[in-house]
Amino acid sequence: MKIMAALDQSKHAVGILEKAAQQAKMCGGELSILVVAEDFMDIGDYLGESASISEKCLAAAKVAVADYAARAKALGIEAKILLEQGVSPADLIVKVAEDNKIDLLVLGSRTKKGLDRFLIGSVASKVVAHAPCSVLVVR
Repeated sequence: MKIMAALDQSKHAVGILEKAAQQAKMCGGELSILVVAEDFMDIGDYLGESASISEKCLAAAKVAVADYAARAKALGIEAKILLEQGVSPADLIVKVAEDNKIDLLVLGSRTKKGLDRFLIGSVASKVVAHAPCSVLVVR
C-alpha cells in the first residue's frame, strides 16, 4: 500500500506524520511525505526585495521536508520525499496522489469557526472531494 502524508508547516504536522507512519507500519506500506510550498504573487518583486516571497516559502518548505524525513526515520520508516510549489496546495496534492498512484492520503484539517468555514474553502475539503484514493483527515 502506498501512503502519502501531505504536510504543511504547522504545529500539527508532526502528529499527522506520526499517524501516517503508524498506518504504513500497520500494513507494511510505503510512505511518501509531500510538502507544498505555496507560490504567491510576489509583492517583494515590486519592493526590490532580493529574495521573493515564493523563494522564501520554497526554502522554508525544503527545511520542513528534511525535518519530516528525519522524524519519519526516527519512527522507523524510510519515507520518499516530495516537494512541490504552486498556487493551489489542494490541486497539487491531488495531482501528486494521481501521478504516484497513492492508495491512502493522510492530511490534517484546521477547523474554521463561524462564517470562515463557509467563505474559505479548506485544502482538506477540496482534497477529499477530488482525491483519486481514500483520504484520512486527522484533526
